[in-house]
This record gives sequence, C-alpha cells and structure tokens, in this order.
Amino acid sequence: MATQEDHYRRLLARHYTWMVGVPFTDKVTEQASLLREMGVIDPGVAIDLGCGPGFQSIALADMGARHVHAIDTSEALLSELTRQAQGRPITPLIGDLRQFDALVREPADTIICMGDTLTHLRHQDDVIGLFETVATSLRPGGRLCLSWRDLSHSPDGLDRFIPVHGDDQRVMMCFLEDHGETVLVHDLVHVRADDGWTMHKSAYPKLKLAPAWLREALRAVDLTPGAERTMRGMTYLVARA
Repeated sequence: MATQEDHYRRLLARHYTWMVGVPFTDKVTEQASLLREMGVIDPGVAIDLGCGPGFQSIALADMGARHVHAIDTSEALLSELTRQAQGRPITPLIGDLRQFDALVREPADTIICMGDTLTHLRHQDDVIGLFETVATSLRPGGRLCLSWRDLSHSPDGLDRFIPVHGDDQRVMMCFLEDHGETVLVHDLVHVRADDGWTMHKSAYPKLKLAPAWLREALRAVDLTPGAERTMRGMTYLVARA
C-alpha cells in the first residue's frame, strides 16, 4: 500500500488533470464560481493547501488575490501549476500541508483545502493539528474553505466500483475497500498503446471524516463553521476565524 505521496508520484499525478474531464480553463472558471458561492469575494493573501495542478490557486488569483501560496507534495503537479500560472501572483511551494506555517510566514485572509485533500491526512489528530495551525494563521475574520468526500458511510458490494473517466486512449476507475478508520482507494488506469491496453494500478488510504465530527473539530480550535452543502458526492464547508 502506497502513501499519498507515493501514489501520486507512481500513478495519479500524470493522469490528474485528464481525469477531471474538462479543459483546464473551464475547471478554473468552475472553481472561481464555487469559491464565490462559498463567500470568497476578496481573497487577499491566500493559501491553497493541496493545490494540485492549480485549479483553485489560479481561480483565487483571477478573483483578485494579492498573493497565493500554493502548497503540494507533488513536484509534477506543482510544475503543471507553474506552467499554467502565466505571471499570476502565485508561489508554488513543495511541502507537507500540516506544516504550512513553516512555508508561509504572513497572515492569510483566505485558506482553502479543496478537492479531497483533507482525507489524505493519516489520522484525525492530523486534521485537528491542521485546523489549529489554520486558526493561528488566519487574520481575524479570515475564511477557511473546505471540501472533501465523506467516506464515513463507504459503499459496499458492487457500489465500491466507481468509474472515474474514460476516452479512446485511457479508462480510469477506482475500487474502495473499507479499513475501519480509513478507506483504501485502488486506482486502476488502462492506457492504450500500439500493442494493446496496459493497466497501471496503485492504492492508498483515505481518511473517513464525517461532517459532524469535522464541525466539532473546527469549533474546538475557535473556528466557526458556517454554510455547508453536498454536491456530486463532495461536502463543502466554510469556517471563519
């Protein structure tokens, strides 16, 4: 079983943007609209935790952020962000999001942790520690925007097999395996070559995070949870310092 970093390095990073299923610029536009719906109007100084190839970082910059600190563990995805940034005020930083305060010294107005990044943490204590760091890094009144897939009631039977994306050259699906506090995600990517199809595979754990537990974890560090909604299997939650 790979760690999250190993999984992205071995498999997922090279397929990440493709598996989204829409052009990069369309995804940026979608994320800007979503962030506005979450109440982000003037991002100010922003930190993007688990930025990936930069969909949200570029959206924040286009929304008028003075500076975006974009943090991820994947060199490949940060390189893609750098190519896409095109002079925007974005600083890509490689590092562990749990220690992001060692990388970003200035207070933030907006911190986001989107996609399914939060479930990549290994233990619930890591989530609490991250929220503690967020609470001390946000300016008063600053905003934390979260999204994650609630796996606390993981599917069973044939519902554990989930199609992700496919075209004439690649087909991706995943298989979920319940491991108590985590769900083991098996990613399978079939790639067409001249001599036929080749399967690439890797697995890594995702943390189960129920929305009610997450709200209590935020309150415990004096972050006030606000609007919450679920859309296409993802939970979106905003909290204020």
